[in-house]
Amino acid sequence: MAVTRTLLWVFTFILSSLCSCDQMNNSTINLGSSISAGSNSSWKSPSRDFAFGFYRLVTGKYLVGIWFDKISEKTLVWSANRDDPAGKESSIKLSLTGQLVLTHSNGTEVVIYNGTSTNSALMQDDGNFVLQNSSSGIIWQSFNFPTNTILPDQALVMGQKLYSNANDTVDYSIGRYELEIQELDGNVLLQAFHFSNPAYWYTDTKGNVSIVFNQTTASMRVIFVEDNSTASNMTTTVRTPINDYYHRATINDKGNFQQLAFYKGNGASQWDVEWEAISEPCIVDNICGVFGFCTSPDNKIVNCTCLPGYSPLDPNIPSKGCYPKLVIDFCAPNSSNSQFTIETLDATDFPNFDFANLAKIEQTDEDGCRKEVMNDCFCVAGVFYRNTQACYKKRMPLVNGRRSNPNTNNMVAFLKVPVENNNLDHKDKKESPSSAVLLASFLSCSILAVLFAAIGIYQQPWAQRYIHWVLSCVRDGNLESTVSNDTELLSDYKRFERMAMVGVWCICSNPTVRPSMKKVVQMLEGTVEVEVPPLVDAQIF
Repeated sequence: MAVTRTLLWVFTFILSSLCSCDQMNNSTINLGSSISAGSNSSWKSPSRDFAFGFYRLVTGKYLVGIWFDKISEKTLVWSANRDDPAGKESSIKLSLTGQLVLTHSNGTEVVIYNGTSTNSALMQDDGNFVLQNSSSGIIWQSFNFPTNTILPDQALVMGQKLYSNANDTVDYSIGRYELEIQELDGNVLLQAFHFSNPAYWYTDTKGNVSIVFNQTTASMRVIFVEDNSTASNMTTTVRTPINDYYHRATINDKGNFQQLAFYKGNGASQWDVEWEAISEPCIVDNICGVFGFCTSPDNKIVNCTCLPGYSPLDPNIPSKGCYPKLVIDFCAPNSSNSQFTIETLDATDFPNFDFANLAKIEQTDEDGCRKEVMNDCFCVAGVFYRNTQACYKKRMPLVNGRRSNPNTNNMVAFLKVPVENNNLDHKDKKESPSSAVLLASFLSCSILAVLFAAIGIYQQPWAQRYIHWVLSCVRDGNLESTVSNDTELLSDYKRFERMAMVGVWCICSNPTVRPSMKKVVQMLEGTVEVEVPPLVDAQIF
């Protein structure tokens, strides 16, 4: 009987080993293998922790991607076609000649890897999808082309970037924010990359550095590549035992870079934050769009609303920003203080760097700041700093409006809000010296704001003649010369061209073709196509 039990145990052990080997062998993806969108099939890692295949979106379309497969929240960590989702019946194939190809349902092919030395593919247990040659050497890997996430055992090197999603788990296309290790100096920074504003978070590191996500300790740090020494620590504490959790680091659609953990045991339902770059989410640039207002009482959930006197561009997506309900010329000859009210917004700021400040009034008080806003027709808002007794008068457009604890606790803002249904006759508006001055000032500020944001020429001594020069470049089809053919700026030429074209539309000599403020904001956000503007009359100035 004892011999029988022993033989049975040995047989069971051998059978189990054979099954394990078969499972490991099945993880190898051979040439000619393919997956169809909508088939619910995928290529899994040996541990089954990760899967590669078609990730279904809420829209019914699919991304070729990698996701955590064992947890209830099938979290996507990489995708090959985030800006161009595939339809049902599309396919991904490792061809017999070694290419990795996405074929859309309409027959369009997108080559992900175009080499010819591929022998097989493997979805690894660390979340890295790799193509291998006949010697099992890696010739291509998803870790080299990150999207919005890095995983343990992965590094982000100089020149690489992570881009946020446009809208959390609804829209995985490239959003507003990026995490970048600058090739210029090795500084790691977070920024709203559609604009040229300085970073809202950075490590101030210098040299040849990388962000390393250590698999053993589940911690992130910035290291000097030459000697692996620490340049800057990120993660301070992590949940233990480390192997009881899944880990990832992601730049989210709110512009925050976070390290998160998900418990592998039963009952877990969410990712918990272990470390984050931004502790006050409302300090992220452009988080609620132009004329938007960000609040976050708990410094966790972001609430985007519109400032008093403004309406949302898209009620379904408040973060897109807002537009004025009523536009009034406060500097017109027949204008008066009855055209507006002054709204007091406690613990509020409108930071947009020095360019946003119309003037700084020192050694004043709250009442004095309010009067400065009221009596200056070019001023739309003011922020009083209680700790320094200074008042900063703000110009249009108002960006980064926020109430953030504790960042804005010692501030109070005063906002000029037009009064609706006022009894002034707005139909009889003749051009006068005063209104001409206002028009020139407004247009100059608008065009300079747009062009400075796109080009960054604050230091040029001939800025007052810059508009004329830009217009000549537009006419000649030579916009590149406005930035001295800067390769970094021109790497996203379409965005640069859009910003410049919006500025040209705003100074068209025919006022009937100038876009409304609402349309300007939409064009800058990219939600409305910017058509080629008509040739600008050179004598409008």
